[in-house]
Parts: sequence; structure tokens; C-alpha cells
Amino acid sequence: MTHIHQITICGVGLIGGSLGLALKKAGFKGKIAGFGRPVTMEKCQRLGVIDAGYSNLAEAVADADVIYLSAPILTNLELLSKLPPLVKEGALITDAGSTKAVICEKGAALFTASSVFVGGHPMAGKETTGSENADADLYQGARYALTPYSRHHLDPPIVREFMQWLDRIGARILIMDAEVHDEIVTWTSHIPQLVSTALAVSVLENIRTPEDLELSAGGLKDASRLADSSYRVWRDICLTNTENLEQALTSFAQALEHLRDSLRTRDLENLFDRANALRRQLKPSAAP
Repeated sequence: MTHIHQITICGVGLIGGSLGLALKKAGFKGKIAGFGRPVTMEKCQRLGVIDAGYSNLAEAVADADVIYLSAPILTNLELLSKLPPLVKEGALITDAGSTKAVICEKGAALFTASSVFVGGHPMAGKETTGSENADADLYQGARYALTPYSRHHLDPPIVREFMQWLDRIGARILIMDAEVHDEIVTWTSHIPQLVSTALAVSVLENIRTPEDLELSAGGLKDASRLADSSYRVWRDICLTNTENLEQALTSFAQALEHLRDSLRTRDLENLFDRANALRRQLKPSAAP
């Protein structure tokens, strides 16, 4: 029995837009609606990302079986607060934000009856944003964390069906605790972004002229790639994962000090060996 006839994407940018395209490519025959500014909705319909666009939240979610929040995190939290009287009975509300503890606790408090909130985080993305950069294959092979407040939140048939669609678009589901998720992605996602940002600012402040950048090769471009990311997105991540980030940045600063103190010692080789070991773990392994 099919339970999902309409999915409404609130925040049709790179992630939400890619979900719409991926679902269509995977054979979803239901309605994919979007919620956002009228000009954005018109563009998304023109791009084929959504079937219908709404600028009124109540109209956008009234018939939705799944509401997918893929705006910046603080916007998702604001939208979440407005949804309880608007969604129909039995709906699934989920999100795609990069931090999970705050929104999962709020979702569990807001949806205690027939509707259910299940947090989500697709480990996929680009430095570029916007629906014009949406990619039907963005989720292929990507880890997709689901962080239910309680395991029984995964039991409703509509949640199971949504998980099946995630599988069909190529996502690799990982079910985990929201706080554990935030602790892990602090190091695997958030710190890399902040380090790249700090590196770019440091280089900019220390070169004498723009022409000095002509002496850079691929290393600077690779290491500063994430510095292209949107402040608005990362502001919300930092505000909802502050404690973990403060601890991680302190640890990273200590690592930099250790590196500085090791420049004239053999311990520098040990640091390079350990860094090389991480790179080997990150390289894709052959399919079994």
C-alpha cells in the first residue's frame, strides 16, 4: 500500500531540489510540492525540480504526507514550530539539517500524536547552493543519517516507505542518536569547513598583493575549497552546535601548536604518518 502521495519540500535549494529530482528519476509518481518565495517557486517549477510551488505554508503542507525541511537550520526550526496545526494526521516531518540534537528535541515535543518527526542529515552537498545546482544523483552513495528521538518513531508505515525511497535514490541510511551525530560531524564536517575558512582568511591577511596568489598551486585551492560555502548556512550550524565546536576548535588549536613545536624534531614525521593514515581511510575502497 502506498502512503506517500505528496512530498512538500520547504526550502528548495541544492539539497531539497536534488531530492525532488532524485525522486522523479527513481520513479516517484506522486506530487512534489515546494514552499518558498514566489520567484523561487517559479524558477524551481521551470527547472522541473517541483510540480507545484506555494508561498503560503498552510496551503503547501495541507495535503502533504511528507514535509521535508531543507532550509537553513534556524529557518527549519521556525517552520517546525508552525507545522503542528497545519499538517494532516499521520504525516511525517523530517529535515536535512547538519545538526540534529536541537531540532530532534523540538520535533519530539511538538509532534506527540499521530504525526511524527524524524531528523535526517544527508551527507551530500557542494560548495554551491540553490536549486539551479540541484543534481538528481547527489544522493547516490551518500550516507544519510536518520536520528529518531526514539526508535519507535521509525515504526509508522509512512516512515518505512520514506526510508525505501531514500534507498531508491541511492542513499545509504545510518540510524543513530542525534547527540552522537552532532559530536561526530563536528569533526568530519564542521571543523573542516571552519579550518578552510580560517586558512582562507589567514592567507588573505598575509599576502602582500593579489599577484602573490600566482605562486599558489593546487594545494591552496584544495585546502580552501570549502571557504566558498554560504555564511547563512554555517551561521546556523555554529549556533546549534556551539559547545561541540568550541571543544573541537580548542583541540585543533592544540594540534596546530604541537605541529609548530615539532618543526625541528622527528615528531614531525610521526604527525605526517598519522595524517597519511587518515587519508588512506578516506580513499574509496573497491566495491565488494
